[in-house]
Amino acid sequence: MQPELMRELVTIEIFEVWLRWLTVVGVIGSIVGGLLWAKRQSHPRRWQLGFLTGALIAMLFPLLYALWRFYLWRIRIDLERDFVGLHRVDVLVGNLVIFALVGAIVGVIARFYANWLKRQLAKEER
Repeated sequence: MQPELMRELVTIEIFEVWLRWLTVVGVIGSIVGGLLWAKRQSHPRRWQLGFLTGALIAMLFPLLYALWRFYLWRIRIDLERDFVGLHRVDVLVGNLVIFALVGAIVGVIARFYANWLKRQLAKEER
């Protein structure tokens, strides 16, 4: 009797399907969540602010999927061009820089939006 070969618990294909579903559900859920948040507010433009907040959060899900696809492209194995991205230091450092830069940009945008939203909600209180 031959022992069973080890295999991956989660394949790239299964993760890809899961990530696509997460993107769809995340976009819809974020917009719905923004509108539910707006329902609890008393601001005159609460529905616009809630939709905008949900839409901005919803944009993170397609960004996540795009970054995943970009990462897969960066670590690809292309034997015709003698390129194995997973084994190259420049690809590793490039990924680190790119993902850190994207994270910093998302953080700055979130900070500016949060400050703007606070000002909008504070205007209503006066």
